Amino acid sequence: MSNQSGTGRMTRRGALSVITVGVGTAVAGAIAVPVAGYVASPAAEEETFRPASVGPISRFTAERGFEPTAAPFVEDPAQPLTSSQLAYVHHTGGTSPSWLDRDAMFVVFSNRCTHVGCPAQATGVGFSCPCHGSQFDQRGDRIAGPAVRPLDRFQWEIRDGELWITQRWSVEIDGDRVAYFPVKAPGQPLAGQVPAADALYPAVTYNLG
Repeated sequence: MSNQSGTGRMTRRGALSVITVGVGTAVAGAIAVPVAGYVASPAAEEETFRPASVGPISRFTAERGFEPTAAPFVEDPAQPLTSSQLAYVHHTGGTSPSWLDRDAMFVVFSNRCTHVGCPAQATGVGFSCPCHGSQFDQRGDRIAGPAVRPLDRFQWEIRDGELWITQRWSVEIDGDRVAYFPVKAPGQPLAGQVPAADALYPAVTYNLG
């Protein structure tokens, strides 16, 4: 009787051990899959951008202080429902029509939060994302929340009195210096932000400052 009872207990313990190991393996797998997918996401898949007009420059030059103007645009006229986007145009008070100059007239921000892509909103002190609480200052630099980098910016130019955005860039801000990178999707870090990122992500393309 004693041996049979002991054998029964061992069997139950063995079964519980198998179940525990199985559950642990499943949980580990569930965690590892998205992490592996994130790390292995191809760096070569850069987004493309079609130039778009956001309106006459007179629409944006009346700004006083920090009150960037919301500027909706359609990137692909053939697919207006799926390519409608929003930029925020900040008139700096500068006079240069070159987007890279220190005295550039405008800074044009993407409203796409760099956490998961929710629409960030302009406030009197910067930008705020209502989805998960990411906060950005007036330069678009991240100051709080889970966002991994500053807000993306748009390259721009003036054509016949209209403001055109011609490319989107991801940026890194260090004091007065702004470094421009090929644009990344929300959640993707820039070179140097995570181990091996320099190998996974392209180098700086433009420097301001």
